[in-house]
Parts: sequence; structure tokens; C-alpha cells
Amino acid sequence: MRFDVMPVATEKQISEIETTANNVWHNYYKDIFSKEQINYMLDKYQSRTALKKQIEDRNIYYMLLVDGELAGYLCFKNHTDHIFISRLYIKAEFRRQGLARRSISLFDTMVSGEEFKEIKKLRLHVERKNGFAINVYEHLGFRKVKAIDTDIGNGFICKDFVMERKINREQGDNYGK
Repeated sequence: MRFDVMPVATEKQISEIETTANNVWHNYYKDIFSKEQINYMLDKYQSRTALKKQIEDRNIYYMLLVDGELAGYLCFKNHTDHIFISRLYIKAEFRRQGLARRSISLFDTMVSGEEFKEIKKLRLHVERKNGFAINVYEHLGFRKVKAIDTDIGNGFICKDFVMERKINREQGDNYGK
């Protein structure tokens, strides 16, 4: 299995991310959120318009490819002392193949140079009811640092854990393996 990442830059790639988001969210989150909340969140955060705006606002999207096939995607933004991972979604047929580990290792590789020495950790939010993802992230070295409730509009509240992991510069060259 060959694992690659590709920056999202074209209209076609943005459209592919939107389609993948719809697939993943309706498949995966149906037991966590109502259909109404899933549709609202997809429109607000993962529609083509929303994706374009996020990219303009310096959020970086990557397609996750397995043997050239789109397996999922991730999105992150650099901050002064950390990288915030806002999205890491993998299609059902590609789960449990080490793609999350490889994706997280990618960040270790990206910040291994001296110019990124200020970046000390990775941070993300995960829905508190999402036990599978919490277990995956904990297995990858993340720890829960606090619980937050965020009003995302339209009467919906996201109840998340903030999770963090230190950058592992020694392991930074393992993302493609």
C-alpha cells in the first residue's frame, strides 16, 4: 500500500473533498449527530464555498491517497506554538490501515526543521461521543486537556474534547511507511 498526500488547490480537488466529506459525515456521524446537524455542519464547514474560504484564510488541506485513490483528507492551520488539526477524515473502506498514524506523523516531518522550532504540539478537537476517534488519538499520543462546548449556530452545540500531542521530531520521517 502506497500512502501519499497531495495539497488541495484546484476546483476539482475542492469538489472531491466536498464529496468525500458528505460520504464520511453521513456514514460515520449518523450515530453521533442528527441528520439535520450533519447537513448544517457540512454546509457551514465542508461545502465548496466554505472550503474555498478556509483555504483563503490559510487553512491547508491535503488529500490522503492510497495507491493513487482518494482515501480521505486532512486540514490544519499553523499557529505560533502549535498546529491545529481541524479535520482528519478517512473513508470507511480505508479505516484501520494506519492512515491516521501516517497522517499525524506527517506533521512531525513537516516541522522537523529549525525554522519550525517554536511549534511544540499538535492540537485538535474531537466530539466527546466519538469514542472510536478518541481511542485512535490517544493511541497516537494525544491526551485530553479540557472539554469545551461550542455554539455553532442554528441551535446546535458541539461538545468536544481538546486533545494535544507533543511534536515527535525523532519520528518525523515515518509518514509514508
